[in-house]
Amino acid sequence: MQQDKTIQQIMQAIKEKEPFHQQIPNVGKLVFNKIVPYLFIYRIPIMGKDRMLTELAKSETASIIYKTDFTREEWIGIIAEALAKEFGSCLVIEVWNAPQDQVQDISIQLSQKNALQLAEYFAKNIVLEAPDITVALEKLSKVPKPDGHSDLFTLKELQEKQIMSLGISIKQRYIDRQGHTLPILLRHFRETLGKSLSRLFFEFLRIHTTVKAAEFKLQTHEELSKFVLEIDKKLAQESQRFDFLLLVTPINAHEAWLQFKKDKFYRTPKFIYRPMPIDPDLVKRNLYNLRIEDLYDPTIAYLFRDKRTELDAMMSMLSDRGKDDFMHGSLQIFGAVSDKLLNTAKALLTVIDSGDPTSVEEDTKLDAHGFAKMAREEIQYLQAQRPDFNTTVRVRDDISGVMVNRGVLNISKEYQIGIERAKALIQHEVGTHIVTYFNGKTQPLSLFSLGVPGYEQLQEGLAVFAEYLVGGLSNDRLRIIAGRVLAVRHMLMGHSFIDTFSMLAEEYHFTEQTAFQMTMRVYRGGGLTKDALYLQGLIELIQYLKEGKDIRLLTVGKIREDYLPIVKDLMQRGVLQPPALIPRYLNTENLERLTDVNKIGNIFKLIN
Repeated sequence: MQQDKTIQQIMQAIKEKEPFHQQIPNVGKLVFNKIVPYLFIYRIPIMGKDRMLTELAKSETASIIYKTDFTREEWIGIIAEALAKEFGSCLVIEVWNAPQDQVQDISIQLSQKNALQLAEYFAKNIVLEAPDITVALEKLSKVPKPDGHSDLFTLKELQEKQIMSLGISIKQRYIDRQGHTLPILLRHFRETLGKSLSRLFFEFLRIHTTVKAAEFKLQTHEELSKFVLEIDKKLAQESQRFDFLLLVTPINAHEAWLQFKKDKFYRTPKFIYRPMPIDPDLVKRNLYNLRIEDLYDPTIAYLFRDKRTELDAMMSMLSDRGKDDFMHGSLQIFGAVSDKLLNTAKALLTVIDSGDPTSVEEDTKLDAHGFAKMAREEIQYLQAQRPDFNTTVRVRDDISGVMVNRGVLNISKEYQIGIERAKALIQHEVGTHIVTYFNGKTQPLSLFSLGVPGYEQLQEGLAVFAEYLVGGLSNDRLRIIAGRVLAVRHMLMGHSFIDTFSMLAEEYHFTEQTAFQMTMRVYRGGGLTKDALYLQGLIELIQYLKEGKDIRLLTVGKIREDYLPIVKDLMQRGVLQPPALIPRYLNTENLERLTDVNKIGNIFKLIN
């Protein structure tokens, strides 16, 4: 009677779409974090549970984990049928350990013709996610199941009740011959399967159910556990203990320029940096005390682990500030300059005449306070969209040029800029860097305001493209962006500060002060390769837009392009929200230029 009452309660929960967790004493657990037309099954074999399969099952929205002596297996058929009636169809996936003679790492088994497309899509995603994991499709004449277990369905029942079934047989490659678990390999399998199953689920929703997949989202608070938020908070705390760019940027750039000029450009300038406010070793210890490996959600675990690796590399760079090893860390985080990028930069500098009138800025200049006033006016424009948006503009004497850190615009007191150029730079700094920071702050994960690992390339490419959209990407600006690539490559080849400065000034006819600024940026800290990302990011953004992709999605936070599938997945699940602020350069008045980008073809079409 008690068992009958339990299944009645489950049926009522499905009908009312109320989440439920049902413990089956001494047998297992049935969990629906949300009522979905999907059921993930793991039957624990007599020899005991597999850790990877158990963790994988726990990470799914709806799962049943139980021992083989569960006497009410008919519940599974009843539940699947009820879900199919609610949603038009139900997908049942069962997972088990592969027999010894299985060749491939994963065998995806099916018996229904209409499940073939889903199985192929699932296999494709596994291979894309992890090319080292081998996958095979196996078509059976009966419903897939692990050896020695009872049938959960017949083929006739699947057809009549609108249920689809897939079996996943997995080799225990993450366990060695002595029976010891290999934790990194286990995590690799779990995360690969978790992300691939998530995409499979939404593909099933889109094709086989009456649900609109785009509207079918998990609730944020259900998805983000206290454990996830705790790790996110601690990662943010460690990230906010230091400002990387400020710590590797000289505080005496203006004085160093004056001395360099006085020395007739023959003596390498001496740069002074801020005192280190942290102990990099202690930060590293705190980072690796975070139990990211215990997270069940594979997507979020990947995000956190990737960020931790980046912060670890930054700590090593800060420890090596002013030393040769600093450059090696920069290559790890920001990358080098490819031959293709170098040739593009050289071609831009060849095509754009340094004496072209369009590359010379107008005489009318704004000082630092005038530029700050323009920035505050742009902030007021954005506040009209979101009254809770607020930030600060600071004029200070310990930086060079302009810099945004943690959503605050910092301007050197020595800064001067032409009025027309200022309008474009406002969209670069406020419209892109500050807007994406605020949009990231509105997300439940701090990672999207602090910046996912490697976000700089897309961020800087988008920021430069913003200048183009408001008609402010001058030939002079393109020359500087291309010149930075040459400066980075020249530094990586072992040339000195003076050699690189001379190359920019004499071979490519940059003004002496501009050449100094470019060289200083590249050699700061011991060798920073970040400045090559501006041109690479702009090239890749043009290609992204030519493919008809959404530019607004790029403003959701500080992200990078190869994270977009993850971003879309998290938005689909309701974890991430659409951008809170839309920058001025994406307004209707600039849509014509945005439409024209499809005709641009390549970066050379941006030349005035």
